[in-house]
This record gives sequence, C-alpha cells and structure tokens, in this order.
Amino acid sequence: MRNLNPESNSMRTLTTILLLLAAPLLTGPVLGQQQGQRVAGVEQVQTLLADEQVRLVHSQPWYAAGERLWFKAFINKTSNRPPSRALYVELQDANGTTLINQRLVVEEGIAYGDMLLPSTLPSGSYTLLATTNWLKNFSDKQQHREQLLIVNSREVVALRHTKAVSPSLHVQFFPEANSLLAGVTTKVAVVVTNAAGIGIATKGIIADTAGNTVTSFQTEATGVGVFELPANAQAQYVAQVQAQGYKAQRAELPKPKQNGLALSVKGQSPEAITVGVHSTMPWTYTLLATSGDQVVFTHSAKTSGIVRVPWQATPGKSLRLLLLNPAGLIEAEQLVLPAQLPTGLQVKTDRPQYGTRQQVKVTLQGIPERAKLAVAVSAQRPGFHRPLAAIPTSGMQEELLLVHAADEGLWKDVLAGKTEATHELEPFVAALPRTGIAEPFASTNFSTRTDTAFVQALPESVVAYAEKHHTRAHLQEIYGLTEPHAVAPLHRLPADRVFKLDDYITFNNVEEAIKEVTTNVRMVRKKGRQTVRLLYVAPGTKRMMKQEPLYLVDGVIVEGMEEILALDLNDIASIEIAWSEEKLYAANLGHLTDNGLFAVYTKSGEARERLKEKGRSVLYGQYNQPKAFVATSNAVASTIPDFRQLVYWEPQLQAGANGEASFTFFTSDEIGTFQIEVLGQTAEGIPLRGTTQYEVRPAN
Repeated sequence: MRNLNPESNSMRTLTTILLLLAAPLLTGPVLGQQQGQRVAGVEQVQTLLADEQVRLVHSQPWYAAGERLWFKAFINKTSNRPPSRALYVELQDANGTTLINQRLVVEEGIAYGDMLLPSTLPSGSYTLLATTNWLKNFSDKQQHREQLLIVNSREVVALRHTKAVSPSLHVQFFPEANSLLAGVTTKVAVVVTNAAGIGIATKGIIADTAGNTVTSFQTEATGVGVFELPANAQAQYVAQVQAQGYKAQRAELPKPKQNGLALSVKGQSPEAITVGVHSTMPWTYTLLATSGDQVVFTHSAKTSGIVRVPWQATPGKSLRLLLLNPAGLIEAEQLVLPAQLPTGLQVKTDRPQYGTRQQVKVTLQGIPERAKLAVAVSAQRPGFHRPLAAIPTSGMQEELLLVHAADEGLWKDVLAGKTEATHELEPFVAALPRTGIAEPFASTNFSTRTDTAFVQALPESVVAYAEKHHTRAHLQEIYGLTEPHAVAPLHRLPADRVFKLDDYITFNNVEEAIKEVTTNVRMVRKKGRQTVRLLYVAPGTKRMMKQEPLYLVDGVIVEGMEEILALDLNDIASIEIAWSEEKLYAANLGHLTDNGLFAVYTKSGEARERLKEKGRSVLYGQYNQPKAFVATSNAVASTIPDFRQLVYWEPQLQAGANGEASFTFFTSDEIGTFQIEVLGQTAEGIPLRGTTQYEVRPAN
C-alpha cells in the first residue's frame, strides 16, 4: 500500500501520463499506423517502415582480438510513440551466432559503452549489430548492421613466414534495382574482393550462353566497377575475371526475368530524382519513394516512362525507391543517397608535431547547436577498401550507390502481409530483472579455427598493426599490466538531496556522518536496530514517511540500515535520498519506493560486488555498466611503456554556446601519424564528421 497523498495533483497527473504512455502496449503492439487487418501495396509498405533508427559510431576502423571496442549510439525517433530506453548491441560471427550481447540504458536518445573482444577470436569478418527490441519487428536492413574486421595477432605472427595459399577472387554482381529484365539495358555493379573481403583491381569480360563477349569491365582499387548489360531472356551471362597475382575466376550473373518490372535512376538534383520505369506487362504498377518511416511519394501507371520524384536532399537521409506490382508485392528496389554537403565542423591541434608523453590541445569550431559528439584519437591506419562492409553514407561515388542488396526481410514481410509486432516497445528502464530478457553475456564457446586464406589476404597495414598489438601484449605480460580503464559511474538514481562526504570534516563513524550531514532524515533506534524515516516535502505538503525507505548500496538492495552502518566510512562517496513520486516513477521505481529511497555510493565499488555474491537484488542488473576510458598519463619519467594505438576516447564531448569545444590528452610512447576523428550528429539526426592529423616523433 502506497503511503502517498491521494489528493496530490502531481500524483494524479503522473498516473495519467503513465497510462497514456502505456496505451499502445495495452492493446497489443501493431506495426506502423495500421490497426489489425491486412493491408496491401502502399499501406503495407508504410506499415513495415521502422519509426526508430539507430546509428552507432566506434573508436577504430578495425581491431585486434583482445582490444576493447568503444562505441556511442544515437537512437532517433520519428513517430509519437514513446522512444525505446534499452539498446541491444551484439557481436556476431560469420554464421550469425551471437558472441557478445549487451543491453544498455538509453538516456535522451544516447547510449554508449564498450566491448572487450576475446583474445582468442580468430581473424575474420564479424557483424556489429545495434538495435532496440522494437526495431527487431522490422527487417534487418532497418537495423544498424556493419561488417567489422578483427585480426588475431597470434595468427598473423604464426603465418607471416609460411607459404601463401593460392589466392582466389570473390566476385558478386548487383544489378541496379536488384533485377535484370529482358530487353532492358541495365547498369550492373561488380564487386571483386580477396579472401579477406579487401577490394581488388581487376579486369573482366561478360559472355553470353554462346560464348560471345557482350561487354567488358574493370574494377578500381576499391574493388568496385560498373558496366551496362543489354539483357536477353534466353541468355545466362558468365563473367571471366582476372587480377595480377590471382588465379582467373569464373562467376555467373543473375538470370534475366522474361517479364516484369525494372527501374533505374536517370538523374539527381537537390530538388528531385529522375527515375525510369520499365514494364513488360499490362499492369498498373506503383512506384513508391520512402524516407525514414514515411512513404513520401507514390506514382501509378501502366506503361514504361520517366517519373520525376520530388525530394529535398538532406545529408544522411536516404531515399528508397520501390516498384510494386498490382498485388502490392515488391519487384524492384533501389537506394539513393544525397551528395555530401559540408558541415563546417573544423578540428585543429595547437601544434602539428609532438614528442612522446606530450600534451595535445584540440579545438573544434562550427559545431551545430545541440549536436551530440564523440571523439576518437588513434594511430593512423592506411586506407584499404572493404566495399561490402561499409554502411551506405552520404558522399559515396555513383558506382557504390549501385552496390545495394535488396531488403529481403521487407520483401518477405510485404508478401506475408505482416502487420502485428512480436517484440514489445521498451519505453521504461526496468529496475529489477525481468523474465524473458536475456542477461548480457560474452561467449567463451566459439570456434577458434584459423582461416589461413583470410589471414594471408590481409593488407600490409593490417598485418603491421597486428604485429604491433602482439608486441604490446607481450610487454603487458612482462610488466604485469592490466588494461587501463575504470568502471563508469553507476546508473544514477533520482535524488532530491545529495550529500558528498568529502565536502565535510572527518567523522568518527558512518552513523555520525549520516546524522550530521543529511537533511530530511530521522534516525531512530528500535529494539537495538537503527532505522530511518524520510521527510516528504512538496509544495503545500510536509510529512514524515510511515515506513522505512528502500536501502541501496551502489545500486544493490540491502536489508536495512545496519549494513550501511557497517561500511568503511572513508570509502563512502555520497549519500542520496529521494521521495518525489515524479522522479521515482520516471525511473520505474515507484512500486519499490513507497517510503522513499536512501542510497549510498562508495568510491571503490567493492561493496557492490560483495553484496552481489550474497545474492542480493541488483537494480538495473540486466544492463551493462560501461567502462570509462583512461587516457595516457603525462608521467614522462614512468618506466612502464605505453604503446597503445588508441590514446583517447570521449563519448560525451560538450560544445559551448558559441559552437566551439576543446579537449586535451597526452601522446603515448607510440610514434608516427595519429588521426583525431570527431563523429556525431546534429539535433535533427544529420551525421557529423570532422578529422585532422598530428605527428609524434621520438623525444630528443
């Protein structure tokens, strides 16, 4: 039974708000704007467009097994549904098996954290997934998925002197709009990579069934090329591809459709896209243009022709073109990206060159108002191309725009007439563990088999990085070093009063400290047991709570004040109390804190682990507690070497009102060229990026 004033206006208002927020969930989750019955065509596509988008940025372009991946995620919402408060981040292997699963609290559309990559991970391509539970209702391509290169330094060192296996090429074709239609000349993108997914410059020919050469092509160093193919319904086209140092590769193209629909992008301006539609059937087809979670344009016709699609191009906002047949099923799909517009974000260092263990001061200018930024500073990694690993972003070349695989999940959902959601929206942060929610985990049972061809196909820049990491790991073993990081502050609970003990004089014991520094607290000893009552204060109301509050130590529920009094006084950082219903309900604690909240936070965090081992309930136990990056020290005289490649990571860079920001860090013992990369987005969700470089030379 709650001991709250039933006449409280604030309580009635809060209850109304909570009911309104919960209403979409109480009636059963329904995708999009549709309510129940099956819809087709335009309405069906609209139903299946996600109203949440996740963008994730991380600290390095590739990683060595054993390193820590630092990341920041932006969760953007376009509908009036409550936003998700939980983010799921996973690392998956090539077979789609989840190796690491994390669940993080989303605060004001932002989540950040870290992921320790197991040192036994084999070299290979992995998938980094970031999504919300609500987004799992939608097709995979509407979630954040990117291919991540991870290299195992032990494998690189073990194989560097072995004879290379016979290198082979991997060839893939991507017809524009994902289909070849007989009688229509279609642009086709070709992507050629080696065993490690690295782009390769090649030359090739396309031959028909009779062996006649139809056209030729070549790929640049990116591994991407484009050619035009006048498709014939009776032909099965075959490519012969050659590259220096590789054996010739034969690959088949998709077989052309005899009848159906096709589309092609003819031109693009800041105001519109010109689209060509080809139809060989007497159908009334529909051309859709979607952006985000909205169908922004529709056009229906029976004959082939040119269609002008109005579109105000915005950096970071893609336009998806879908061609539907009369049954409302998708027959062709293309993604169009706007040209990159300058953001005006400038990154400058106070000097172009530094010695080891010297301070670097960085200033940023031209930061848009309310922009959210993260900063990574790491050793420069010479560029190489993995054309199928990158997420499409603005500023890509025309041929890369064609490298777009169809959203097969969306096509299947349209075909199935899907309307109902199977995954719930998570608009609240659940304080106590919930059934059906997987605990965060890092798998220790995964394949460690070396892919020799993959390792030997890695470019020199990646091999050199892996060898440096191997040396660093050896130095850490010699010096007995552990990874320099710190546990981030715990998820902060709401507080009406905060008392930091370091702001006061020394006390004799914990009980004396509580009595001396806290307000709104009455301590009473009953039957040899110390108890606490909180004073509830609100406009026009002041009363003492009838029962004891919820007691917490570092976010762990304890049985009473006696366990708090037994803490080390010198280890207590703060005492925080809360009684406001609005704050407690906003943190989803209302059902636990009828009589308020009495929380103690320690400096060491040792009490938290000790209490967890006793089986005590942990608030927010199903969420990861991110680490805090520890930057390089300026202790020049230190005898402990520091050859870290990532020397600085800050996920919460704050800009001033003048659109400027600054930060400082110290160089490590590593020499060479380093890159400062600022990543983020504007308040409108437009991606931001700014970079600069500096050099580190040996100290004289």
